[in-house]
Amino acid sequence: MKTKIKVTVRREEVKEIEISFPYYTRNKGLYCKFLRKDKVVLVCDYGFDISVNWSNGAVPENWLTFDPTTEEEFNTKFNEVMTALKEKNNEKAI
Repeated sequence: MKTKIKVTVRREEVKEIEISFPYYTRNKGLYCKFLRKDKVVLVCDYGFDISVNWSNGAVPENWLTFDPTTEEEFNTKFNEVMTALKEKNNEKAI
């Protein structure tokens, strides 16, 4: 006996975007500063997990399509997270 079922199929969508570097994006608690397509400074602030990271080559391309943000917003979040990390580690420099 055959049964009909619904299956979700995802298709890859290709978008063409016009940007200039540095380029800033945001997705929930992840703030990105792209220095070029494959180099990015990452600021993570999910409340339970905060960090500042650097990626040199292993960056998902779809991160470029996150919501655009500003240099000011990125720098504000970067400074907040760095201050919190210093306090958490009881250090003056990380």
